[in-house]
Amino acid sequence: MTAEEAGGEQLDVILVSGDAYVDHNTFGVALIGRWLVAHGFSVGVISQPAWDSPTPYQVLGRPRLFFGVTSGNMDSMVNHYTASRRIRSDDAYTPGGEAGRRPDRACIAYSNRVKQAFPGVPVVLGGIEASLRRFAHYDYWSDKMRRSILLDAKADLLVHGMGELPVLEIAQRLAAGRSITECRDIPGVAYAMGKKQAELAEPGAATELPSFEACERDPLQFNKLTVHLYRESNPSCAKPLVQRTGDRAIWCNPPARALLTEELDRLYELPYQNAAHPCYRQPIPAFESIRGSITINRGCSGGCSFCALTLHQGKDVVSRSPESIKREVVGLTQQRGFNGVISDLGGPTANMFHMRCNDEAANAVCRRVSCLHPVRCKHYGTDHAPYMKLLRDVRTLPGVKRVFVNSGIRYDLAALDSGFVEEIAAHHVSGSLTTAPEHVSASSLHRMRKPEITHFADFMKRFRAASELAGKKQFIVPYFQCAHPGTGPTEAIELALYMKEHGLQCRQVQMFMPTPGTLSTAMYVSGFDPHSKDAVPVARGHKERARQRSLMFWWKPEEHPAIREALIAWGRTDLVGYGPGALVPPGPARGSWITQARRQEPVVGSMGMAVERASREELAEERWESRPGDTAGR
Repeated sequence: MTAEEAGGEQLDVILVSGDAYVDHNTFGVALIGRWLVAHGFSVGVISQPAWDSPTPYQVLGRPRLFFGVTSGNMDSMVNHYTASRRIRSDDAYTPGGEAGRRPDRACIAYSNRVKQAFPGVPVVLGGIEASLRRFAHYDYWSDKMRRSILLDAKADLLVHGMGELPVLEIAQRLAAGRSITECRDIPGVAYAMGKKQAELAEPGAATELPSFEACERDPLQFNKLTVHLYRESNPSCAKPLVQRTGDRAIWCNPPARALLTEELDRLYELPYQNAAHPCYRQPIPAFESIRGSITINRGCSGGCSFCALTLHQGKDVVSRSPESIKREVVGLTQQRGFNGVISDLGGPTANMFHMRCNDEAANAVCRRVSCLHPVRCKHYGTDHAPYMKLLRDVRTLPGVKRVFVNSGIRYDLAALDSGFVEEIAAHHVSGSLTTAPEHVSASSLHRMRKPEITHFADFMKRFRAASELAGKKQFIVPYFQCAHPGTGPTEAIELALYMKEHGLQCRQVQMFMPTPGTLSTAMYVSGFDPHSKDAVPVARGHKERARQRSLMFWWKPEEHPAIREALIAWGRTDLVGYGPGALVPPGPARGSWITQARRQEPVVGSMGMAVERASREELAEERWESRPGDTAGR
């Protein structure tokens, strides 16, 4: 909304985002903006402003209540750089996919400019970048520990997790004449305390985390901090957290409760335009990829070590009602240009639709990271009937030709239902179904908190049989990950041999990226499992990580020199040959990083960081790490 659209009136709230504005319910700024408007507030949005002066932040005038600042649907550093620290050549959240339209660490840059533009106006941070950087965190791109983003952004408050309830409460209190400091008791809010406040903080009032200096000095203290973050992530029993940084401190309230199904229905059925802002002359790739999709739930009970969903969206899955989803589908069929195909009916994990803890008393005190690992909790419901009925109902609606499932499928849960795999294979696959086994090694999977590979093998066998029975030629597209903590040469070779044995020629792979807030990142930094305290082998440096990656492309002749080099370095020359047990034929051995160094030149990132630009071939082989509705990545 512009000032003119608001009738010349002063706007209540102005949101600043690193994404282009798309008025669709898979984009965080649209969700928050529409939610506030539905509760009587006027909202403006400034998308992808320049960050070299305060002028772009003055275009809508001074907001009556506050500025909300977010990097967008992705952490800006994940958005900018690959797992090899090379700058990406495009940005899916920008018109035409143009790169370079947002700064590194966008929340800090935007917040500082807003403070310059309008001194005294409260600034509230939110979104995935702010949420996962609210305490001391490891920054992979600078390879160092950084302090809370609150201190560098100089923001008044930070909303962590899914922010609809805290942001609304902040707006209502400020509108009632209360100050921004009187919003500090709201669940889901964190703030920085000055020296005097930190000194007066009552001992025992909150769980004391290791200080920033302690985390910077001792990685095991960083492990301790990470464990506490997960332990205090249940809104029903979490305690406040406090972390000292120098003579200041960060105070973080327990997470806000999750929205109820009725609230989630209302949120997703607000009057979105389901279109990018008309000022854009080029399509927004991220929007084009989900234009025909419907979000049915949020949150994930899996608790994978490398995934931030537990901390950001919550471990408890909240699902929309079938009636709400069908109303959205009907509305989609009436839109101009709809081709009758629902490209995805899902969420972070599609087949967790309406799965929940069946014991409210147990859930109210639960501090488990995962409902499924190392063994499935006895209280966790795994009924697939609601999701199967939803799929059947939606595919029979007038105007709907096909309904596909392109979200993640938790295959160990799918195995618990006698007809789910067959239903999916017969009606809801567009030729290929993506799943994420991540690895095959038992030790690697244990560190990742993923099910054993036998579950994937059984799922793959069952899916192929169901596809054949349905008379369809369909494929499983597995996602595998290399260089995760706990994965060394032995595990990398085990994965490559498994892929060759089963004829898996993956074109999209994942090199582990230590993003803020995850258990895997703590393992990467410390070399120890935060919970078991066992030593964990860690692949550090581009050379060792690239070796693991090359083995995942065992079937590509151009990768064979790099694979041979890795096998020689690891003392496994027995796998070079022509026999059935060999991985690659004999030939020259050369590290893949040598070729990359020749074809890439250093460039300077948007905040002055020297990086290398990723080749198109590398980008094509790295999978996109989040769908817009996830807001968290994997």
